[in-house]
Amino acid sequence: MKKMIKRLLAIGVATVMMASLAACGSSSGGSADSGKTEEAAEPAEQAEQAEQTEQAAGDVKTIKFFHRFPDDPANSFIEEKIAEYEAAHPDIDIVVTSAQNQPFKEKIKTVVGTPEEPDIYYSWAGEFSERFIRENLILDLTPYLEADPAWKDSLIQSQMVNYTTDDGMVYGIPFRLDGKVFAYNRDIFEELNLEVPKTWDEFIKVLDAIKADGRYTPLAEGNQDQWPGAHYIGTLNQMLVPDDVRAKDFNPSTGEFTDPGYVQALDLYQQLVPYMNIGVNGMTHDMARQLFTTGQAAMCYIELVEITNLYQETEGTEFNWGMFVFPTVEGAGNPNILTGEPEGFVVSANTKYPDECVEFLKWFLGPEVGAQQAEVVGWFNASKGVADNLTDEGLKEAYDLIMNAEQMGPWFDASLYSTVCEEYLRQISDITNGDVTSADAMAKIQKTAKEAQDLVK
Repeated sequence: MKKMIKRLLAIGVATVMMASLAACGSSSGGSADSGKTEEAAEPAEQAEQAEQTEQAAGDVKTIKFFHRFPDDPANSFIEEKIAEYEAAHPDIDIVVTSAQNQPFKEKIKTVVGTPEEPDIYYSWAGEFSERFIRENLILDLTPYLEADPAWKDSLIQSQMVNYTTDDGMVYGIPFRLDGKVFAYNRDIFEELNLEVPKTWDEFIKVLDAIKADGRYTPLAEGNQDQWPGAHYIGTLNQMLVPDDVRAKDFNPSTGEFTDPGYVQALDLYQQLVPYMNIGVNGMTHDMARQLFTTGQAAMCYIELVEITNLYQETEGTEFNWGMFVFPTVEGAGNPNILTGEPEGFVVSANTKYPDECVEFLKWFLGPEVGAQQAEVVGWFNASKGVADNLTDEGLKEAYDLIMNAEQMGPWFDASLYSTVCEEYLRQISDITNGDVTSADAMAKIQKTAKEAQDLVK
């Protein structure tokens, strides 16, 4: 049966951008994407189109699928795989909508729990998804995994734990694994006789040397979308605040953020700002990354999923780069955590076709498609063996970093209750501008955390 495949692309940033709620992601990573966008159909119109198509097709089951990768190569890969699945399943019509990172986050907050809600949608692990779980809006995948031991065993459990609640509910399947590292320009380091820093003091000495040379920006960063600064703070908090304290503070019913390590983390971040490019808060992370890939900056704090961007932006050049993990900071926290966690897809608890949605994700996020995704897009899903045939050294190193990490640390902004997140990001932005002290910033965050306790009672 010939089916109509709707491709409703990219909600324009300028027309649908709402108040900022950060979460991870870069145009290839967790950051806000910066490519061209096209206006998508309004959700009500999309739902009506889907219903009309389903009625006209008779037995065809329409599944609405919402993701946040309207740029290539990810978008083309997703489109091709969905078309492949539809061809093999003539009773399934998958209606795709995509949007850039920030508009996606704002849109998904407004449609989940309404008739416009997608059947399958992209969602970050932790509080970003668990706010929906508390309202019984995300399908529990645990029974499906228990009923299919082969599927369960095919998934990397160290990555699945991120999409598992404290009481054991599995609510999502990772689409791409990720971690945070500093990318550095090997040629600049060699030219200035610099070694890769392993400690905070060594890091500052390297930054000082690059700044003193005067030809390069030591550290490229753009915090316009606010999540990049949160990635620095999240990593520093991991090293300076005990694990159990952070876990308590991530819970909106018990969060206080009174540990002195939080202020120290903001102080250390503030120490880095003078080494960054001018206009950090007015520049997107993608724009800042291009300062690095064009040789104007020596380092950039990136996600491993951005390796694809590095290759795209330096194609045809002899750009020589490497990576290193965040330098160790002495503190009461855990220095052995790699910041980053998988990001994936969840299924709506309100979908008319839960079994069909799960079957699609089982294939789309499985080992066969995952191996193709690693080769074509440079991203790894959570199926075992997806990187076995990779030859690219950068991607292999990225995969090994994730697989060998003693522990993964969740994206800080995605772990926070919404009002606490908004206040934290606002304060990080103000610190970047030099408008507030760390102590004053934390006082405001603590006040918001106290208010959040009352909101969730």
